[in-house]
Amino acid sequence: MKAQLLLIFTLLVLNSGTAHSQTSVPNPQITATPKVTPAITVTPKSSSSPKDTKASEKDLVKTFEELDKGFTTIVFLLVKILVGLLSLFVIRRFFLLIINRSSQLIIDNFSNATGADEIESVLPGLSQLARERLAREMKSVYQRSKEHINSVGPEINLSSTRFPLPQATANQQLTNFISSVKELTPDQIDPLVQLLAVVFPPYGTKVTAILQSQGEEHKRIGITFEIQDIDNRIAAQIYTVWELPESEADKQSKTVLKDRYRQLLRTASRWLALELSKREMIRGIPKLYVGSKRQRYLGQIHNFFGVLNQSSAQTHGKFFYPLAIDELQDAIEFYPDWYQPHYNLADTYSLLARTEQGDRRVNHLQSAIAHYEEALKRVTEPTVELRCKVARAIAQLLTEKEDLLLVAKQEIQNLETAENWDATTVLNYQLLYYLACWYALAYRFDVADNTKKQAYIYLAYSLAREKNRDFWEWTSKDPDLESIRGCFPELKSTLLKTLNEQPELPKQTGKDFAESIEKVLEGVDWGSGIGDKGDKTSQKS
Repeated sequence: MKAQLLLIFTLLVLNSGTAHSQTSVPNPQITATPKVTPAITVTPKSSSSPKDTKASEKDLVKTFEELDKGFTTIVFLLVKILVGLLSLFVIRRFFLLIINRSSQLIIDNFSNATGADEIESVLPGLSQLARERLAREMKSVYQRSKEHINSVGPEINLSSTRFPLPQATANQQLTNFISSVKELTPDQIDPLVQLLAVVFPPYGTKVTAILQSQGEEHKRIGITFEIQDIDNRIAAQIYTVWELPESEADKQSKTVLKDRYRQLLRTASRWLALELSKREMIRGIPKLYVGSKRQRYLGQIHNFFGVLNQSSAQTHGKFFYPLAIDELQDAIEFYPDWYQPHYNLADTYSLLARTEQGDRRVNHLQSAIAHYEEALKRVTEPTVELRCKVARAIAQLLTEKEDLLLVAKQEIQNLETAENWDATTVLNYQLLYYLACWYALAYRFDVADNTKKQAYIYLAYSLAREKNRDFWEWTSKDPDLESIRGCFPELKSTLLKTLNEQPELPKQTGKDFAESIEKVLEGVDWGSGIGDKGDKTSQKS
């Protein structure tokens, strides 16, 4: 570019000089005088001589060289400034990519190992549907984790990082950026740029899924997931989510294989969401947590996901009960001195027993009773201790064994006759709800007097203390309350009206609270048994 500019300016100067030398200058007329003198010839001089023209051209060239040197200095200065600004932009861009670098979740398209040709045409749709369901399930798990972290306080400090959303391909922004920079940098610093790719690699999880089937005519189907860490920080995992055994009527209704896989996706997506979220929390454990501190942290994580699997069993099927048991047993192994894994494991066995019959039911209930007792050895909070005792009494009732029924009845009697007991001062809605469940079961098994009325009162107390919509809805589904469920719509409607009129009611205690609940109960047609006297709770109120 410099050479071209120099050539153009030189031609302009030369053309200007030539034109100037060729300009015509008029010659003056010399008139001869009469005086006779020797003739003198005057030669007219041109305006500029060749020597002067060459000198002028040299001066112009010298001036141009000085201008060109100054121009070059300015150009190089501007180029340096531009390069500096671009370098700052590149550095800023690089650090932004590093700072905003997040965990990735890659979900490959499904592979078909069933041998069924009809599945091939729906594989893309199943893959996309799986990502959609997984995103929804992970959002639910993220919300539950936030609620859990807020509720447990500083004792448990689980990672609250938002879980990555599933995508079909990996995010290559940082890798592509480093490759582009490497092409523009000198060869001498290429190893340094390459080192950046090693120091800041992509991280996250990659999942591959294979559709499976067993038996003739695909009697049982499943989805095998292989979970791999992109940067190999967590060990790989393979697990197959199988379709649960079903009745003949259910099998006959499921004649289309692809529809069976779509239905299995609901369970599979929930399991995958829980597993990926757990791995993400384990990845987020601070590196400074070593030894017993890391063990306790792992125990907290496994306990949390044990509870999530337990609640998933109530919404997504009993497939999740064994998973919850495994998680809670891991939590006990990592954090043996903590009461919560034992308590939650006991609850899981108790809930699982409600889905079984015969000896399996009794065995699960006995396991629940044993873990409630282990939790009682470790618990220090009085309210939690009472709740654990009532939960154990519920499990004892469910065994329907005469000796355990008597023990359960004595447990509740000891609680309610204690000097410091007053149900109207209890603000823990869970304890009140457990008491309502115990009395509802006692009414079903006919093991005590006035049990129906007691169940109604404790349930009204519990609902008044906790207005959470999910909790109110669950009371209409809980099998423990089946024997008293007939008037629930009327009870909830009357109580909700009272809560709107008296927003301070959930925090009230003593006589004022008891009188308000009594008015609610008077406005409900409870049927036979509600008018029985002798209720200990109402007497103490």
